[in-house]
Amino acid sequence: MDFGWRVPSYAGPLTTPASARALVPYFTRVEEAGFSGLWVIDHLLVAPNVYSVAWQDPMITLAVAAGATERIRLGTAILCAPFRHPTIIAKEVASLDSISGGGRVVLGVGTGHDDMEFASVGVPRRERGRRTDEALELLGLLLSTDEVSFGGTYYRVDDGTTLYPRPEQPIPVWIGGGSQVHVVDNVDTPNMAPAVLARIGRHDGWICRSSGTSPEIVAGDIASVRGYLEARRDMSSFTMSHAQWLHIVDSADRDRVIAEQLAAYRTVMDVKRSDADLQNAYLFGTIDEMTARIRALAEAGIDHLIINPLTDDPRQIDLFADKIMANV
Repeated sequence: MDFGWRVPSYAGPLTTPASARALVPYFTRVEEAGFSGLWVIDHLLVAPNVYSVAWQDPMITLAVAAGATERIRLGTAILCAPFRHPTIIAKEVASLDSISGGGRVVLGVGTGHDDMEFASVGVPRRERGRRTDEALELLGLLLSTDEVSFGGTYYRVDDGTTLYPRPEQPIPVWIGGGSQVHVVDNVDTPNMAPAVLARIGRHDGWICRSSGTSPEIVAGDIASVRGYLEARRDMSSFTMSHAQWLHIVDSADRDRVIAEQLAAYRTVMDVKRSDADLQNAYLFGTIDEMTARIRALAEAGIDHLIINPLTDDPRQIDLFADKIMANV
């Protein structure tokens, strides 16, 4: 297993240009700590019932990160495809690949989930899966072919459409998703939809989400995806990844650790989510406890673990690298 770090590019009422600018040296520190990937999240708005904050734009954030780093992979975990026209996504991704030196970008793509975000861009939530599949098809053409012609249900480009720059090598596409997220006010039952499995199987990797899911659901999703893929493709070229949240408290006093962790989670997570739900879904406890849970993910088949800190304190980077990453 190797590790990525999803940067705390949070945007809220207290975000200032100065606090946002502090991410520039933060990006460099992630690379210097030995992480293989630097990741960003995508939320246009505050997503009630899950988070209490929004995030900086993912592609702009990665463009800044490209200028502050040299080698580390730059990825979206995830980019919500239905919110943007695929021609715009193709242009941004190709430009990021080019300006970062080529071969560093991983495009993590998902369908999105928040009703308010869909309403804000005038896209019906019920179309999200079909729009994502169609967008990915057009995106692949635009990033590889001259004079594209495409006529879909949701997107079309005229014959002769050519986009530059284009990547010298294909940009890996990792699909985000899994069982239905169980959050407050969501009556969906956890199940892996066949359309999600098929979407994952057509691409280069998978990002198993953590929000609203228990370790049992995560393990079930990993087994479902692996079983589906092993019957259909060579797994040597496919990356099984997972995104998780944590806040490290370097103490053996478990009561103190949990209290400090819950306080950190409450700066990001929605107040409707109970302490028990948070502890069930995410990495909690002492360093040894979190290390054990991460080892279990590796044993279950996760190749790349994306860690999301709850605060922008850069000491969390070093604590994870020294206390956990070095011992997994």
